[in-house]
Amino acid sequence: MNIKPVIHSTFIIRSQAEYSIATQTIVLRCLLEDLATGQHRGFTDVDDLLAALRAELTALQHQIIPPNQSNPKSYEETMTWP
Repeated sequence: MNIKPVIHSTFIIRSQAEYSIATQTIVLRCLLEDLATGQHRGFTDVDDLLAALRAELTALQHQIIPPNQSNPKSYEETMTWP
């Protein structure tokens, strides 16, 4: 089995809440940044932000253990989410 034991990655999540007096609503704007690539992605929905972060972490897991190789534990078993 070809396994890379450690991969380091840093993600930054920035958020800004804006209140509209006219509509009396709050808009949450989030930015997910990958420091390794410089890629920025914007979100106004927290579930979309978390789905993107989950996809990034799954991709990192596949760099450690490629998905076509035997893996005793799935991603869901190795990560804990609140």
